[in-house]
Amino acid sequence: MASLEHCTVGHLAQVFGHCQEEIIVEWRVQARKLLRNLRLDHDTLTDHLPNLVAEITRNLALSHDGTLPSALSTDSPPVHGVQRFYDGLELDEVVAEYGLLRAAFITIAERHGLYVVGEAAQIINHRIDEAVRLAVTAFASEQALTRKEQDDEHLAFIAHDLRTPLNAACLAVEELSETLDAGARTATDDLFGILRRNLQRIADLVKKVMDTHADASPLGSSFHPKLRTFDLWPLVQRLLVDLRPVSSKDGITVVNEIPRSLTICADAGLLSLVFQNLLGNAFKYAAKGRVTVGARGDEAVVTCVVRDDGAGIPPDMLPKVFDKLASDPATEGRGLGLTIVKQIVEAHGGTVSVESTQGEGATFSFAIPTRQKS
Repeated sequence: MASLEHCTVGHLAQVFGHCQEEIIVEWRVQARKLLRNLRLDHDTLTDHLPNLVAEITRNLALSHDGTLPSALSTDSPPVHGVQRFYDGLELDEVVAEYGLLRAAFITIAERHGLYVVGEAAQIINHRIDEAVRLAVTAFASEQALTRKEQDDEHLAFIAHDLRTPLNAACLAVEELSETLDAGARTATDDLFGILRRNLQRIADLVKKVMDTHADASPLGSSFHPKLRTFDLWPLVQRLLVDLRPVSSKDGITVVNEIPRSLTICADAGLLSLVFQNLLGNAFKYAAKGRVTVGARGDEAVVTCVVRDDGAGIPPDMLPKVFDKLASDPATEGRGLGLTIVKQIVEAHGGTVSVESTQGEGATFSFAIPTRQKS
């Protein structure tokens, strides 16, 4: 190996100038090993490397370590940081990738009988450290933005899921009022007025939240199930009782055909929201019709079904019913209910599907694994 006095900065710059592709190939090999060790199956990004390697080589040739040019400081490392966030890497893993680039310079130098020391090492380290700073800043900014969007989306989901029980409460108040005789109704008129006004205030607040937060980008689920095993029939039956004012308003017959012995491992609260949204969707289309809730289980999954005999789903809408903000123009709604269903089911490791023939109703099914990791 060459002695240190022959390893001048200029000499290294000349060698690296002829070996830029070799440096990139070495980095790519090591980065793929890193991703494999992390069990991350993503293509290795190298688009930004040629410019960064060329800039480091240029700095070595000029023997200075100034600042990265604007093209690199606003494009290459930041793009790499953002992409790695979506690839599922952590901050320390992004830093590790740039550490591999540092190691690639050293490896290639040694292949040519040279050491990277002194001023040359200082210039290379300064450049890579600056690239790390830019990549990490972009990564952290995207992470913060995504968390805010997920928080906004979750708030919109909560507001959406308040609407059905709120509507049931409003209808129950009216139904109760109608059952009273004239004298009792006069005596309780102020009380019912207070109930109506406060329920309306809540409805207005829910609408305000929906209008403000419903357009957040769907960047992953914000649902984190807390699993336990429980009987499914009582959960659904209790929900049907609570929603009776909504179904009876339009003369809908609702039948719970779930076997009483069937159990499921899931988050009971979240699963209740799934059924609430599927039932609310069915009630929109099944006026004076029939809605059936069923389920079956085997060793692998528990499959639940909500079926109605209403108008059905237009063929052009069927492929996108679970997409966020995809709503039927003929009905009221923001298109969040079925998105909530999909996200909750997928958070349980399950799948959701729909079958429909226009004019003959729709059948929504979801399957949740029998055994899950909590």
